[in-house]
Amino acid sequence: MSMETRVIIGFCLFAAIVLSGAALLDCGPSGGSTAPSPEAEPAAPESGEKKSDSAAEPATESPLAGTEWQLVEFQSMDDAQGTTRPDDPSKYTMRLNEDGTVNMKLNCNRATGTWSAEAASDPSSGSFEFGPLASTKALCPPPSMDEQITVQAQYIRSYLLKDGRLYLSLMADGGIYAWEPLTAGTAFLTKPNPVIEQAILQASPDYTKEMVDIDGRKARYVYGRVDLNGDGEDEVFVYLLGSIFCGTGGCNLMLFTETEEGYSLVNDFPISRLPVIVSANKTDGWNDIIRQESGGGAPPTYVTHTFDGKKYAEQDRVPADKAPEGAQYLTGVLTFDKGIPLEPRN
Repeated sequence: MSMETRVIIGFCLFAAIVLSGAALLDCGPSGGSTAPSPEAEPAAPESGEKKSDSAAEPATESPLAGTEWQLVEFQSMDDAQGTTRPDDPSKYTMRLNEDGTVNMKLNCNRATGTWSAEAASDPSSGSFEFGPLASTKALCPPPSMDEQITVQAQYIRSYLLKDGRLYLSLMADGGIYAWEPLTAGTAFLTKPNPVIEQAILQASPDYTKEMVDIDGRKARYVYGRVDLNGDGEDEVFVYLLGSIFCGTGGCNLMLFTETEEGYSLVNDFPISRLPVIVSANKTDGWNDIIRQESGGGAPPTYVTHTFDGKKYAEQDRVPADKAPEGAQYLTGVLTFDKGIPLEPRN
């Protein structure tokens, strides 16, 4: 029996239980199927649509609340399909927010919606459901799993936490999505991005061709993406390299947020060292961020910044004896040669 047939039959059984006494839909696998085809685009929920109570309830009591994951693989129960793995797990991420909302990055698309979970007697497993997901409709370069995930998300019915991974299972043995936590760290990116470079130059008026001629070489940069305010759009950390932007205590770290015109500078942090730590704690809707400072004869410290409605401001400073809890970004062994060359202003 194929996965599609199993999903359809399972959907019919589910409908029969919930809608007992009502006329059943014609759900036979040979006609009138209510399960969407893999090519179907998910419909965005109407603004006035009433969500189910389970999907709208805050999920703060769930062990999954406030966690963030990246996709490892999809395990199909259909031997003909087997296991499908993304070419880059970081392209498929999921944040299960404590207020019962979910933000997903699905390759070149973004999806938002709701989620709910009810733990069994053992909190490592239980029921799980997504509410309606609203997704962008960009055509991602193949191979891509974005359409598959947005279509099948509505059929997920249970979760299992095992060996550090999260397994979300489809109804009627339709398959299992395996996820791993993002807390292990997200490496810096080294693919040139002209839009980010333009934002760097706008925020660095002193980085000119004349300055480069004096210094003898161009500066470089690396960057990383993370959604800090839960709106489904990534902010961008940029770490600059070269004597123009660096000192004995580290290098300049910039934070940008995306706008219709490009990227807008939120903060410019001096003398920072990598990685950047994003805390699960939020202030004014934005995750707190923690960076390390050292050098110049001063002992290493971790500096916590909280959002004040417009930008991040220093909130706390502690000795760097132990790394604070949180997801690490811009991880990896960074050397000047790994950075992306940055053309100066004319």
